[in-house]
Amino acid sequence: MTFIHMKNNKIATTVKIEKELYDSFKILGIQNNLTLQTFVDKCIHLYVGNSSHSSSFRDLVNNFNVPILILTGSIGQ
Repeated sequence: MTFIHMKNNKIATTVKIEKELYDSFKILGIQNNLTLQTFVDKCIHLYVGNSSHSSSFRDLVNNFNVPILILTGSIGQ
């Protein structure tokens, strides 16, 4: 992960996201007028907050198991 300090008190970071998952997010983001930046900001605020919503969100995230993608085809092709 790369961090760069910005003048506007934000940090630029690099994360890697599964292409298929990101493509699905882009479609839903366009439909709901939601950018990845806004989504991440909202998620982080919920995760670190002190509200009952934050507590529930933390529990949901902490207990969620990311599905493993199964690749099709032969190895070495």
